[in-house]
Amino acid sequence: MSNGGDSGNNSTKGFEPRFLLAVIVLGLSIAGVATLAGIILAKDNQLSTAQYVLTAVLPLLGTWVGTVLAYYFSRENFESASRSVREMAEKLTLMEKLESIPVKLKMIPRAQMVLLNITSSKPLDEIRIVGDILDTLKKEKRNRLPILDESDHPKYMIHRSMIDKFLSQKTIEGGLSADELKQLRFKGDLLDKDEELRKLFETSFATVREDANLADAKIEMDKKESCLDVFVTKNGTRNEAVIGWLTNLIITESAKV
Repeated sequence: MSNGGDSGNNSTKGFEPRFLLAVIVLGLSIAGVATLAGIILAKDNQLSTAQYVLTAVLPLLGTWVGTVLAYYFSRENFESASRSVREMAEKLTLMEKLESIPVKLKMIPRAQMVLLNITSSKPLDEIRIVGDILDTLKKEKRNRLPILDESDHPKYMIHRSMIDKFLSQKTIEGGLSADELKQLRFKGDLLDKDEELRKLFETSFATVREDANLADAKIEMDKKESCLDVFVTKNGTRNEAVIGWLTNLIITESAKV
């Protein structure tokens, strides 16, 4: 639907009066110079005469062409400048709105978070990719799942799309059966063997202080590649218990004026 609409708009724009005027002026100017030069050379073989006439006429035609082209492109430049100013104003408005909202007002409190905890009874070595991580994501209908340690310090942010991709590769490339997939462990079979996923799960989240605002959270989130989540801790470090959780969707919705 959108592609069709875009094509229609582009087509209409191609036949605007300004566009047609620019094409006509350029065409007539080129044709005029060529015709004039041909007439002069046909009637007067003296090179000095031809040079004199062309020297007098060419600046006039050049000024005419320049004026029309400037008129044509002035609107494009104006629209571009206006768009830049508008985007800048919207960005400033967005950040001003976020600055007025404390993270505690919008975060998901620790008690309400869907997560996995590394405990003495369920150490990291025993967490299974399917039985613990994927089943929790499916049951809770979530796409991201935080994993905290025994002290509630943030350790990993699991993305379901990456888990699905990992399992698909194991099925197709590794030839693992459904029963074999269920035996895969998060640490031994994924973290220890897939450096890219390990790095993603360990670094794709930021942290902010409990007295921060949503603008602070967005700034910290934007500093990291592929970061869509921010944990709230007392002093804003990873070595503290999680108080709450902010997602990129929460921040985006909160920024709407």
